[in-house]
Amino acid sequence: MRTFLAVVGALGLVVGCGGGDDGGPPPEPVTLTFVTPTVGARFVRDQLEPTDGWRATQVAVEVAATGAPASIDLAAGDLALGAVGADGRAEIMLIDAGPVTITATARDAAGAALATATVDVEVGDPDVASCRAWLDLYGITYTAGPANQGVADPVTLTLPVNGVPFRYLTNTGRRNTFFMDCGLARSLVLAAPFFRSRGVVEVADIGVYNYRCIGTGTPPNCPNGMSQHAYAKAIDLGAFVLADGTTYTLETDWVIDPMTEKTCEAATANEADAWLHDLICDIKGDDVWNIALTPNYNADHRNHFHVDLTAGSDFIRRQARAPMDDGADDW
Repeated sequence: MRTFLAVVGALGLVVGCGGGDDGGPPPEPVTLTFVTPTVGARFVRDQLEPTDGWRATQVAVEVAATGAPASIDLAAGDLALGAVGADGRAEIMLIDAGPVTITATARDAAGAALATATVDVEVGDPDVASCRAWLDLYGITYTAGPANQGVADPVTLTLPVNGVPFRYLTNTGRRNTFFMDCGLARSLVLAAPFFRSRGVVEVADIGVYNYRCIGTGTPPNCPNGMSQHAYAKAIDLGAFVLADGTTYTLETDWVIDPMTEKTCEAATANEADAWLHDLICDIKGDDVWNIALTPNYNADHRNHFHVDLTAGSDFIRRQARAPMDDGADDW
């Protein structure tokens, strides 16, 4: 279970208003104080927020104010969250894990800040007993099995998964179900917000499960090891369709980077190439998958991203591990 760190936040910073011009009593100074949450409160990302499907925690906020501010706005870090209600209450969703500073700002009718208050809280992840329990927690629909050789924790997802439909690259109809290891299913739930936030309404794939070796050989006698597809822990992603019909296809839109440049640092050739680079580098940067092979890797990967959950690995391959004549670099 994650260990939370209680961080002390500053509460109730006061900025007073000036006196009245009519000789009457000066207006009451505006002050703000957080009633809830309290300093160091701990929250768990135990749901999926509806807009893009990020893991989130819902937090009840109540702010007490003196004086008569025209509005009180909320922010988490540098992200604006909107205004509290007339009763000083609001429900917000926090997405990022770790320490979060929630700020309330009282404003006058012209939008000038009159007072602020901050409270530091901690956001963590749930402690679950198994991968399937994790899927259950986030409301992912699946059935257990069927049992297939090489697959340790087989599940069959009911699609879409976290709002993202899939179809086989050369088919026109979408998948209704998708067989894979539970670990890969979990990774698709985590990847979905990266697709949805970019307007993706359909992902075209080239499959998951294929009980085979890397390169030559017949399982389990594999000179270069078993493919992660044999464990249903890899998926090949070929194209991404946006709501307006725009389609980014690896085979035609990815421009191979120079051998001397790293995949996520290389200059891109055009908007489509940049979009694809940004997507895979952003997802890999969030550790959704352990390995990502782009079309830079070799000719066999020219038309897809191969992403998998190889234990102990953490990289985007830009070229083969070593020169091989037997195709063994085909993951």
